[in-house]
Amino acid sequence: SEPKIIDAALRACRRLNDFASTVRILEAEIYPYVIQELRPTLNELGISTPEELGLDKVYKPHGWASQGFIDIAT
Repeated sequence: SEPKIIDAALRACRRLNDFASTVRILEAEIYPYVIQELRPTLNELGISTPEELGLDKVYKPHGWASQGFIDIAT
């Protein structure tokens, strides 16, 4: 995303005192770059990312669909 858009979003979060959204914006924008830059170190040390461990997936217990829950992750 363009830096101006990120800047405006962060300022809006500050006005609303919404720390959680600020963190999510930063994670979405910076996290992929950090992982890319640290990939050789992660590989060398055998460190897995949350995505590689499957921690970015929504857990659906057995019978999820039959219980009538709405799946907002898809």
